[in-house]
Amino acid sequence: MLAFASGYWVFSFISEHVFHICPACAASHFDEATTHRFSEIATAMVIALGVHSTLDGVALAAGHEASGQLDASLVLAVSVHKLPEGLALGALLLGAGFPMLKTVAWVAAVESTTLLGGGLGSWLLPGVTPVWLNLVLAHVGGGFVFLAVHAVFGELVKHDKKVVLVSFVCGSTLIALLNLAVRIL
Repeated sequence: MLAFASGYWVFSFISEHVFHICPACAASHFDEATTHRFSEIATAMVIALGVHSTLDGVALAAGHEASGQLDASLVLAVSVHKLPEGLALGALLLGAGFPMLKTVAWVAAVESTTLLGGGLGSWLLPGVTPVWLNLVLAHVGGGFVFLAVHAVFGELVKHDKKVVLVSFVCGSTLIALLNLAVRIL
């Protein structure tokens, strides 16, 4: 529980005091005046998302080390969130005036830091006891729960509560069903 809480707290602290961790969430926090400064924000988002994606890779490596094989549900979770994450970063970069090819290159570079994190995790984590690996995974899980809670509460303030909650329940149900399907197959 402590490792989970620490992951939640770290993401909360960074999001509140440094910069929004989630590019999709960050974009919704900007007012009209701020959107004119997207070029300044873009650099911070590239850095923040690079760190985030690297930690995604470390989580995949930790899952691999803990079970001796790639955990299909963990790979699915990381993979599924890469698309909206990349689209949000791309939209921000395009809004900052980056040309299309440069935007695609930056998004690909940032998202590929997941591979860097996987390599780092594979290099640093072998021989680590399962207890420590589970603590790393719980810490990362806490960060992911922060992102989900932050996104849902942010949307509840701006949009129809029924639509937001139905969307959240549908998304959670889909994730659970995909997880179950992966485990059965």
